[in-house]
Amino acid sequence: MADIQSSCAYCGVGCGLTISHNASQIQVAPNLPFSLKGDSSHPANFGHLCAKGDKLLLSLNQPNTLRYPKLRSGKPLEWDVATQLIADKFQQTIKQYGPDSVALYLSGQLLTEDYYVANKFAKGYLKNANVDTNSRLCMSSAVSAMQRAFGEDVVPGCYQDFEQAEVIVLIGANTAWTHPVLFQRILAAKQTNGCKLVVIDPICTATAKQADLHLAVSPGADLSLFVGLLGYLADNHCLNQEYIQHHTEGFETVVDNAQRVSGCLAALAETVGVSQVDLKAFYHLFSSSKKVLTASCQGVNQSVIGTDTTNAIINCHLALGQIGQAGAGFFSLTGQPNAMGGREVGGLATQLASHMGFSEQEQTLLADFWQCGQVATQPGLAAVEMFDALAKGKIKAIWILGTNPVVSLPESDKVAKALADCPFVVVSEVSPDSDTAKLADVLLPAQGWSEKCGTVTNSERTISRQRGFIAAKGQAKPDWWALSQVAINMGFSGFEYQDNAAIFSEFALLSQTVKQAFPHKRFNLGGLAGLTKAQYDNLPPTQWPVASQQQIGQQHQRVFTDAQFSTASGKAQFITPAKTVEGANRHNVDSLQRKPLTVLLNSGRSRDQWHTMTRTGHIASLRANVPEPTLSLHSSLLKPFELVAAGLVKIQSATDSAFTLARVVVDDDLPLNLANMPMHWSQQFSLANGVNQAIDSRFDPVSKQPGFKCQPVRLLPAELALQGVVFGEHDALAQGLIWQVAQTLTTGICYHLGFAHQQDGFAYQASPFSLQWTVMVDAQTLKNQQLHIQCNTDKGRLIALKILSNQTVNIALETMNALIGQTLDTKLLNQLHQQLKAGNSPLICSCTGVTDARISDEVNRQFNQKMLLHGVKQVHFQQVLDATQSSLGCGRKCGSCHSEVSKCAKKHWEEALTFAPSIDESEAEHEYAKPVKEDVA
Repeated sequence: MADIQSSCAYCGVGCGLTISHNASQIQVAPNLPFSLKGDSSHPANFGHLCAKGDKLLLSLNQPNTLRYPKLRSGKPLEWDVATQLIADKFQQTIKQYGPDSVALYLSGQLLTEDYYVANKFAKGYLKNANVDTNSRLCMSSAVSAMQRAFGEDVVPGCYQDFEQAEVIVLIGANTAWTHPVLFQRILAAKQTNGCKLVVIDPICTATAKQADLHLAVSPGADLSLFVGLLGYLADNHCLNQEYIQHHTEGFETVVDNAQRVSGCLAALAETVGVSQVDLKAFYHLFSSSKKVLTASCQGVNQSVIGTDTTNAIINCHLALGQIGQAGAGFFSLTGQPNAMGGREVGGLATQLASHMGFSEQEQTLLADFWQCGQVATQPGLAAVEMFDALAKGKIKAIWILGTNPVVSLPESDKVAKALADCPFVVVSEVSPDSDTAKLADVLLPAQGWSEKCGTVTNSERTISRQRGFIAAKGQAKPDWWALSQVAINMGFSGFEYQDNAAIFSEFALLSQTVKQAFPHKRFNLGGLAGLTKAQYDNLPPTQWPVASQQQIGQQHQRVFTDAQFSTASGKAQFITPAKTVEGANRHNVDSLQRKPLTVLLNSGRSRDQWHTMTRTGHIASLRANVPEPTLSLHSSLLKPFELVAAGLVKIQSATDSAFTLARVVVDDDLPLNLANMPMHWSQQFSLANGVNQAIDSRFDPVSKQPGFKCQPVRLLPAELALQGVVFGEHDALAQGLIWQVAQTLTTGICYHLGFAHQQDGFAYQASPFSLQWTVMVDAQTLKNQQLHIQCNTDKGRLIALKILSNQTVNIALETMNALIGQTLDTKLLNQLHQQLKAGNSPLICSCTGVTDARISDEVNRQFNQKMLLHGVKQVHFQQVLDATQSSLGCGRKCGSCHSEVSKCAKKHWEEALTFAPSIDESEAEHEYAKPVKEDVA
């Protein structure tokens, strides 16, 4: 079989992949005769992959795969019965309650062809715009801002701009973790071109640690920062007056407001939460550089003022005439692999299709093209509104495709109840195990990545082919096929597609038709409308707009280079914030002051996980770094909230009693009033609910995107009488369990447990065939700790191993799990005790599997070797770090863990200095520990 070119299933960078059959030089996924590597010819990544992309084949070994349609009761259905049932239920619901009583909820994980058919089905034939997508949760504020400023949802630049910029500003974006491959391009530009990197984030993230300037702004202060920047540009005569006069509108109103904010930089610095020196440094760097690129992500978007903040950023670049120019302007970092493709076809409830709104002319054009008589006449319900309507009984039937709203939406307990109470819920999924799938009345087996074929569009408008390379499991079908079958069963014409190529061709033709009717619009796939099936199958990565077939394969294209925009006047629009800047920043701060026992909760990501972990949670190497739900907070917050490091904390909504649990992690890179929790966890992996259980559903009034970031919550200690880990057999319904997290290992699954009462912990899984004892351990990671150990046997073999304590149990999980199945004898017991004494070393680098202990050993080896050769005064930290990374490979592959590797190495370097002979401590800090620019082989 020839190599297959495809695209990654994770973030919006859109990395290209090469899948090979039985390529022995590359690691092959278990039970699959394939290997994977980055596509060296793809313009997004040029062969590079992050840890998640590199292990994408491992995601295919799902613990439980959905193979046929079935009812909630578990009764299997044939496809024709299932699609007829859905069609009948939808028709009955519409007949009884009207067209607005049904809804579709989609995902940025879908392919463009799936999105297109879903949108056509709902807005064209159900006459209903209640079709929204989880892209609403991550990208809609950027979409709304670009629509207001440019007249259309168009990201003007391309990835090449990151390599041509003089200054890159990353705001609300931990790019080192969320878009690692693109971040490596940024770091390369810093090294090659001398580009300056500015990171604007309340948290000193892995990205901020590698910046030339980090502005640790107060939560919500980014709007003030950029409004003030526009005023500063005007105050210091940095404006491109000719550009403003000929190509923009609304400047005078915006600049008057901005100059009021910038009038006193000392007061502005205090409002923003940074020093006046750093504020001036940023403003000077921005205003004095010809090529400044600002890229934003969820830290800006997921806010109740996200749209205004994004427009404030765009205003600054418009004022300098930088939109559409090489190495400059505004860039929206997309969260999902096909969030942009979904926006193109109209996947948002606030659009029709092909970048059209709901004007009469646009409605008529679309109705004529689809030959459906009439289309939806007004915007539908956005995500939060949709599930509110579901809870109120206004929506009676919903079809959810490729997403997990029970976990990903705010106030997730209410979402779960709304779905449980809804008369008819359809879910299309690859696995029946997600929290949402468990609430489906009809569960449909969808084809997943590796099985389905179609297109996706990445952050820089590049369309890539996603190509299947294995046979679909069981009866799994493409989502577009399932939607089409239901439409046909409802009596609708226009859904008799033979393959995905026919769908894409129709969509491309629609874009061309829209472009002809509305010449000012920039979105156009007209050059792809007449592709044959073979041409579609062989389509290379192509960046839109594509007006002709001669442009197939084009890259590095920018939009609005001619300063002609998609507005009625052809001019870009300056947008004044709807609220005063001070008022916009005060809501959560005031909430914090009114409730002194609260803290601001930030919902973010873990480095190695993706969304609600349905794709990555079962991959051992990706779970090893953060095995349990965690809440990170500054050490100074422990005492006021009566918390302890590694203890449990109860995180409770400030507005109601909803709560979740997490393990406390101390992180002094966080500001004093902010706690951070990853959004990935759910009841699929943990007894506790995810972070969105404690987050309210307020949203931006323009984009309707929920404000996930920085919400006030209460923190309460959660006591555990006994806690620990069980390997082998496990009773998930054991009495007294209040903490339970499943973790996949390379050889099975272990469970992290917690009991409220000791007697429940001691009684858990005890039987006549169990051996129990207590031991005191004084290992590096278990200081003078009493452990309660229980071994359960069957015919002399170890079938369950339980290790509990009144403190956190930190042991080598893989090593312990390897004991399961062995004969329980003296030799095994001695081995067990030795492993308990050895303790555990945290995983630092997921790509290479390098632990803290290995870094420690290598740092000491390199330090001692260089000290003997050159003398201690000639041994510098950067030399040792470079040599350690070269030897172990950690932090050198995808780079997302570079800051963690550096921090870990620095700790062990300082330990080595402590024991080095004849070292004066002050000298060591100021001379020997300095980083130096020196390459070490």
